[in-house]
Amino acid sequence: MKIELTDDEVTTMMVALDSYGMDMRAQWMTSRDDDDLTEAGSAEWCWHKLFDIQQQFRNSIADAIGEGEQPLTTIDPFTLPTWTE
Repeated sequence: MKIELTDDEVTTMMVALDSYGMDMRAQWMTSRDDDDLTEAGSAEWCWHKLFDIQQQFRNSIADAIGEGEQPLTTIDPFTLPTWTE
């Protein structure tokens, strides 16, 4: 199954997962029910999956527009090619 989401939708989902995970950890503090920790861990796992996908998407856009590339303004004479016969 393929789902297409915007960057803002992914961010919204990540915020919800983070909040849910924190709530489940807080609930575990009072209940000591291991199922609460399992759910918190699952929310964290999903958060990390979405984060990785979002970063790959953002990096692909940055690569496509050339973000981060700096023009060469100085020349190091030691890196110039040499020709020997």
